[in-house]
Formats: sequence, structure tokens, C-alpha cells
Amino acid sequence: MTTMHAPAVLPTAPSSDSVGLATWSRAAAALPIAAGAGVALGVGDLWWNIHSPGPWATVANSCAAWGLAPFLLGAVLTLVLRTGAAVAAAAGVLMLGVAVEAYYVAGVVWLGDDPSIVTSPVAHYWLVLSVIVGSTLGVAGAWAAGRSALLAVLGTAVGAALLLGDALQLSQLSYGEVPSEAGILAFLGVLVLVLAMRRPLVAIGAALLTAPLTVAAAACFVGSGVWM
Repeated sequence: MTTMHAPAVLPTAPSSDSVGLATWSRAAAALPIAAGAGVALGVGDLWWNIHSPGPWATVANSCAAWGLAPFLLGAVLTLVLRTGAAVAAAAGVLMLGVAVEAYYVAGVVWLGDDPSIVTSPVAHYWLVLSVIVGSTLGVAGAWAAGRSALLAVLGTAVGAALLLGDALQLSQLSYGEVPSEAGILAFLGVLVLVLAMRRPLVAIGAALLTAPLTVAAAACFVGSGVWM
């Protein structure tokens, strides 16, 4: 007598609809995170500079530190939510845009600034920069935390060079003296490279690429007139 066995049920791949829904869900979750991070950045930066001024507070208010924020956000979203570079770019823009307005609104509330500053040409200028910097550094952060080793090298180098470039130009403007702020920025730039050591080849490649990118970043800071 033979025993009849039911055919094994093979696992099926998830449908394109379920994959698409999961992708959109992760993207939707990233946007409120970005907005909340923007409020924290803008309000926290002003609060820090009001209540505890010093080199670290000055660095927190620097262009490089604000550029580092979307870089870190892009990396976190990639690691935690598995979002892609496009979502990281959008989240970076949203984060910095909200941070700019939150900073000015906090100034109106805490310092009695003119409310028109929120919609002033100065605010518009920083909002335009938010689009450029937020998208670029958001993508760089996503690449740095992503699976592609080549893109991780480029993304990590961009994040490190942003900080080291600001430190370099700040040292040049100080006529031989190295201010505390430049030392802090350099420390943070090196820290970005150290954090990449979990993938040694990526860290080595990023370190090599960071050198020329640092010079380019310093030149951009000086040429644009945007620095600490």
C-alpha cells in the first residue's frame, strides 16, 4: 500500500502591489520624521545659541552642520525604513525648509524679531539653499548607508568633505590661527569617516576621495560667501 502525499506548497513572491504599497508606506513615514527633525533643528539651534553660546553652539549654527543634518537623516531613513535616495532627497529638502522657518519663528517668539523675517528675501535665500543642500546631502547620506560600496564611498566622502571643507576655509580666514570651531568641524568630518569603518574598503576609498572634495568644498564656501 502506498501513501499519498499532498504536493508541497511553494512560497510565492510578494505581488507588485504589496511591494509598491510598502514602498509608499515607508516614504509616507519619512516625511513627518523629516518635518519633526526640521523643527528640532531650527528651534534647538536658536535655543542653544541663546542659552549656551560657545564654539559648539556656533558650529551648530554653521552651514556645514545644517548640511550634515540631511546627510544623517538620509542615512537613518535608509538604515531603518529602507527608503531610497529619492525619498532621502525629498526628506532632506523638507527638513531644512522646515528648520529655516522654525528658526525664524522661534526668533519672533523668543527675541521679538519682526514677523516679516519669516517671509523676507533672507528667508527665501535660505529656503533656496535648503532645496540644493537638502537634496544633495540627503542623497549622500542614503548612499553612505546603502548597499552599493561605490555609492557608499562617494556619499561618505561628500559628508566628510562638507565638514572638513568648512573647517579648512575657516582656518584660512583666521590667518594662521585655528579657531575652536574649525577643530570641532574637523573632528566631526573625521568622525564621519570613522563611522564608515564597518566597511573598511568603503572607509579607505572615502578617505582618499575626501581630500580633493574638501578643497572643492572650501572653495565653494569661499566663492559663495556662505560660511559660518
